Amino acid sequence: MAGGRNRRKLKLKLSALYTFALCSKGSSEDYSRIGTTGFSRVVYVNEPARHEEEHFRYQLNEVSTTKYNLATFLPKSLFEQFRRVANFYFLVSGILALTPLAPYTAVSALVPLCIVIVATMGKEGIEDWRRKQQDHELNNRIVMVHRGNGNFEDTKWKDIKVGDVIKVEKDNFFPADLILLSSNYPDGICYVETMNLDGETNLKIKQALEATLHLKEDNSFVNFGQTIKCEDPNANLYSFIGTMEWKGQQYNLSPQQLLLRDSKLRNTDYIYGAVIFTGHDTKVMQNATDPPSKRSKIEKKMDKIIYLLMSSLLMIALLGSVLFGIWTKEDLMNGKMKRWYLRPDDSSVYYDPKRATLASFFHLLTALMLYSYFIPISLYISIEMVKILQALFINQDIEMYHEESDKPTHARTSNLNEELGQVDTILSDKTGTLTCNMMEFIKCSIAGTAYGQGVTEVEKAMAVRKGGLLGDEIESTYSKDKKNAESPHIKGFNFKDPHIMDGNWIHEPNRDMIRDFFRLLAICHTCIPEEDEETHKVSYEAESPDEAAFVIASRELGFEFYHRTQSSIFVRERDPVTNVVKDRKYELLNVLEFSSSRKRMSVIVKEPEGRILLLCKGADSVMFKRLTPTGRKFEEETKRHINEYSDSGLRTLVLAYRVLDENEYVKFSGKFNTAKTSVSADRDEKVEEAAESIEQDLLLLGATAVEDKLQKGVPECIDKLAQAGIKIWVLTGDKMETAINIGFACSLLRQGMTQIIVTLEALDIIALEKNGDKQSIAKASKQRVMDQIEDGIKQIPSPSQSSTESFALIIDGKSLTYALEDDVKFKFLDLALKCASVICCRSSPKQKALVTRLVKHSNKVTLAIGDGANDVGMLQEADIGVGISGVEGMQAVMASDFAIAQFRFLERLLLVHGHWCYRRISVMICYFFYKNVTFGVTIFLYEAFASFSGKPAYDDWFLSLYNVIFTSLPVIALGVFDQDVSARLCLQYPGLYQEGVQNILFSWHRILGWMLNGVINAILIFFFCTTAFGLQAFRENGQVAGLDALGVLMYTCVVWVVNCQMALSVNYFTIIQHIFIWGSIAVWYLFLLAYGAVDSRFSKTAYMVFIEQLAPALSYWLVTLFVVTATLTPHFSYAAIQIRFFPMFHNKIQWKRYLRMAEDPEVARQLSSRHRTSSQQRMVGISARRDGKAMHISKETELEVQG
Repeated sequence: MAGGRNRRKLKLKLSALYTFALCSKGSSEDYSRIGTTGFSRVVYVNEPARHEEEHFRYQLNEVSTTKYNLATFLPKSLFEQFRRVANFYFLVSGILALTPLAPYTAVSALVPLCIVIVATMGKEGIEDWRRKQQDHELNNRIVMVHRGNGNFEDTKWKDIKVGDVIKVEKDNFFPADLILLSSNYPDGICYVETMNLDGETNLKIKQALEATLHLKEDNSFVNFGQTIKCEDPNANLYSFIGTMEWKGQQYNLSPQQLLLRDSKLRNTDYIYGAVIFTGHDTKVMQNATDPPSKRSKIEKKMDKIIYLLMSSLLMIALLGSVLFGIWTKEDLMNGKMKRWYLRPDDSSVYYDPKRATLASFFHLLTALMLYSYFIPISLYISIEMVKILQALFINQDIEMYHEESDKPTHARTSNLNEELGQVDTILSDKTGTLTCNMMEFIKCSIAGTAYGQGVTEVEKAMAVRKGGLLGDEIESTYSKDKKNAESPHIKGFNFKDPHIMDGNWIHEPNRDMIRDFFRLLAICHTCIPEEDEETHKVSYEAESPDEAAFVIASRELGFEFYHRTQSSIFVRERDPVTNVVKDRKYELLNVLEFSSSRKRMSVIVKEPEGRILLLCKGADSVMFKRLTPTGRKFEEETKRHINEYSDSGLRTLVLAYRVLDENEYVKFSGKFNTAKTSVSADRDEKVEEAAESIEQDLLLLGATAVEDKLQKGVPECIDKLAQAGIKIWVLTGDKMETAINIGFACSLLRQGMTQIIVTLEALDIIALEKNGDKQSIAKASKQRVMDQIEDGIKQIPSPSQSSTESFALIIDGKSLTYALEDDVKFKFLDLALKCASVICCRSSPKQKALVTRLVKHSNKVTLAIGDGANDVGMLQEADIGVGISGVEGMQAVMASDFAIAQFRFLERLLLVHGHWCYRRISVMICYFFYKNVTFGVTIFLYEAFASFSGKPAYDDWFLSLYNVIFTSLPVIALGVFDQDVSARLCLQYPGLYQEGVQNILFSWHRILGWMLNGVINAILIFFFCTTAFGLQAFRENGQVAGLDALGVLMYTCVVWVVNCQMALSVNYFTIIQHIFIWGSIAVWYLFLLAYGAVDSRFSKTAYMVFIEQLAPALSYWLVTLFVVTATLTPHFSYAAIQIRFFPMFHNKIQWKRYLRMAEDPEVARQLSSRHRTSSQQRMVGISARRDGKAMHISKETELEVQG
């Protein structure tokens, strides 16, 4: 136990205990296929060197999950970088810069590209290096391997070979796929945890073949040798076919002897195993696939903007080239020179009037290089940096940290941050996601009498629906029970009833049946007790939370299971006659394990008095038909209680027993043992038939009811998400009644909501299933589903009809099968999208994934959330997968994009971080294109001003460093720190989230608006600068400005304008943003000073231009001030008018915050109500329930007044 307390592990001989569970699954497989294609592997156990001698090429056990190695990093990484069209374009431009066509030097063109590429490759390299470190840690773990003469030596995992015999000790992982030879248990069983493989935390039991059980010591392997022939490496975790040849005998191997790499040995001191698959041949590595590549909708749209800019770039380059060709041709007409100063009679091919077409083509190439600054070269790397930092803030958010489990929120990918702010539909699992998956024994029915006074979450919701009571009133109704519960809460036990607690059950009229009921719970299970040596308190290792709850309940009510031996179970129980607690020993004869097909579990035990009992618990659907006529005395009452428990959202099991006479048991035992030892193909069927024959003529004891509680904050979270306009679908494997009641408990359903139920439980379909053939059943079922869907669509009024009525769609698994067929699924989707909430019951994992895929057809962002291995398909199919790091293992988390500890954290993840990330990335990308359009258009205008000569207005290094130095950091700061409203206001005004769902901030209208602003700014900058410096003397000696001075002035204005535009766009200033914005401007002036001081051979036209020409000239500073002010005025005016007369929702909240009224609940309610359109009315959640109730009361009042 935690805290260093030592446990006494109880070692058992469990071959008898697991007689049914350990029957060799897959034993009916065709072993004749051994040696054929797909089944050709030969392993010489304890002779690993022999494989090389016989030319078997088996994988090493060293694994690598890295994307690159030293040889492939450079070529593969470069290939990845230049797959991006923008990077490839810059590469081509850089190569062309090496030719005389370039308008700038090759170095100035290639350096920024190299910086961006190296930075991105560095990021990739660091991520891959981390993976390599993880691989190194894994490959260098230590395990004991037989090295001859019975000596086992510590060996690194990577040095293990096929055929090695290894010894694995308790709580260690298996380093390869092994065949279990023996364990410290006499019958060769071991307990295995497969959480890393399938996400399940319950322990699996494996058992060695009887022929190898005697291999208990290290020296047993001195002369040991076998030959194993088996299937080739494959990805199937649950099947295995092989044979073992030893001492002239052949033994069949099954999955029961297979121990898989990355599973862990538990509750077993040690095992010996033979290595059959190593490294990438192991089943876990065969299953290792890259998760599906997910890209956000904004990122996909960004690619379209790049293509738009490149198309625009090509068009203006073509336009300039055509005009250049025409003007060049006109320079020399009939021997007359038009622009004589260009000396057209003595020019190179690039300006030759006689070859104007060729000159025009060369100009096109020059223009394509010159206008490349329309494309932001640092866009991709900047966005990646911003997203990584955003993910870091998500991970560090203390408000999404779950203290009880010590689990923070984890952004497993940063690619989808902004997608969190655009979620339209959430598809959620129920068990472990909305509920805790921590079962509590809360009620039971014994001999027709209901016991247990606890109140479930569903019952509270039902009371609100039926009686109109609020939650606080319900709590006060049961306050007496809470006051009586003085003892601390016991995990798994929430039962309150003075009639049978504290030993009071002995005074009940049905005390014998109560004794048999709890005795059955204490005996009929597969739990392993663990006793603390200090406190002597017993805890239990159970295969499921339900199983643990039953054993804990029996213990708390006086029937404590505390010890297990090879073939006995020990229980401390109270004698109803003497009222004394006694230790009783039950001889354990057989356990017939639970399976999904059997839906029940039985144990056969012998009492100290000699009676042989069969104790059975299972689902009501299979248990009631196994009752003897004399054992049905309380059947009707029990069924009624079961229905009530189901209505309360509880899970139920029926308990029954029978007394076996000696002869009957001997007959069964012989039949069962014969079936077990059968080698025929129908061995499993014979074993199940034997078990079926004894589980008859049962006497009913009663039923149990356990609650899987709603997680803390689930109803409130769903209410907030619903207010944000997010639709929530529940996809669960539970039956319809339970799912509906859970829906009411978490406010997905409410009183007055019209339920459209699609089901195949109609009498005619049931009758057809009994009598008709499969084809007729399928045809009739599909038609029934289509009819129900069409009827549902007709019930819902069209959008043109104003209606406050809300609808819920509830569909079961059978109906869902037909609803997802190609010719029906879009009608089903149409119906579902018109409903306020959707609940899919009895859904299989595949159906969950298919429903998710279908919802994506609506072109809205989908988010799937789940906690189990059965949710993996759904998580990977959705645009965003969120895994709950709960009690069902880590399979869902490993397949997810984001991991949270509780469903309630989804509220903050979406409404706060999602909204912020969407807004930041949207504004960031728009600003990126704005600043590059501004810069690019000034280049174009100057080139047009210079007759499309191909001469840039700016120095080479001015061009190169614009995106990399002078404008890069402010936009990164905006992407990381900006907030339109605080986290508290994001939660108080959930309607704000719709800005992302409707993509208001990254619509084409918005994007083109930013670009238009850039074009206007560029025109104003160019016009004012050329006008001011064109013919005006700006120095004392009357000199006019040259190209060098004009270029620096224009560049200065561009740097000022785009950085001031950033300052106007920021909503939430931090010291970092101030440093980056004003620091970028300061760095420009420092660069001018430093670069101008460099030798003129390098600085060229920038040599001393600032110190000698511009800085002393007052006109330079005045023009800069005037141009910046005049250029920013149009956008400032537009923003002021828009905020004053056409405010967006965040503008309204900001104004209320300025007035210090934003946090007033009444102001928030009124503002949200006015902002919400009729199509966004709340249909689900606590708020919707209250709104509906208020509307109902007001209508009744109106009727009374009219009456």
